[in-house]
Amino acid sequence: DDNFRSIVSAVKWGRNVYDSIAKFLQFQLTVNLVAISTAVIGAVVLEESSLTAIQLLWVNLIMDTFASLALATDAPTEAMLKRKPYPRTKPLISERMLKHIVGQAIFQLTVILTMTFAGDKIFGIDSGRKYDRPVGTTGPSVHYTMVFNTFVFLQLFNEINSRRIHDELNVFEGIFANPIYLGISVVQVVFQVLIVQFGSLVFSCVPLDVTQWIICLVIGALSLPVGLLLRLITLPASFTVCQETAPVAHVPTDRTKELWIRGFKRLRTQIRVIRAFKRTLSQRKLSQFE
Repeated sequence: DDNFRSIVSAVKWGRNVYDSIAKFLQFQLTVNLVAISTAVIGAVVLEESSLTAIQLLWVNLIMDTFASLALATDAPTEAMLKRKPYPRTKPLISERMLKHIVGQAIFQLTVILTMTFAGDKIFGIDSGRKYDRPVGTTGPSVHYTMVFNTFVFLQLFNEINSRRIHDELNVFEGIFANPIYLGISVVQVVFQVLIVQFGSLVFSCVPLDVTQWIICLVIGALSLPVGLLLRLITLPASFTVCQETAPVAHVPTDRTKELWIRGFKRLRTQIRVIRAFKRTLSQRKLSQFE
């Protein structure tokens, strides 16, 4: 297809696919880093994790299935054509993405660990930790349910941050023009409410009251201002973690030289044929006028 509009559309969609992969990687790596760190620290310090295996499976479902669908449905914009093309040696995880991955992971891990080790005192509830529970208490606790609920909402709000990977300040741009993203977000929230309020046997949760839900939502929403703060931070020029790799040197072989020579000969022959054809047409026109 030699239509220029088709070429522009292909470039636009190609860049959109690249950005969609980068968005998903930024979101997924953040979730993995926080989840693994929480599980390891809990196992070492408390001899148990504040997040159960079933809860982590639900988080993985959010991360792998819903997030991949949501972050891949943004339509390409004209602004994508204003960016310079990416070189082949550019790493998929850029320095800006790494800044958000590490920054959000540190923030989320701080929140989850604070709630795990001091949440019972902060919110005035019984501790869910193994050796600090009230005597005779068994089963799931409000304490760990709030930890799990807050962890999920941290990811859901960070999913909004991951919609923009080039430090754009407005992460909500175009969000209402994407009904698939909005629909998936609603489904995630509805499932989370059902899991917490009615999934006690399977997901080790205790129904939360309105105040506890508001606390979890507010803490989870803090991912948005943290993301804005990270966007305002400019990395120094000396930051060289994710630099372009050196291009592989191409050493021409005898076969390559032979193909180039053959190609030039064919091109020269075609040019001669075209010139001869033009001369023939010119001669015919002159003979007609005579």
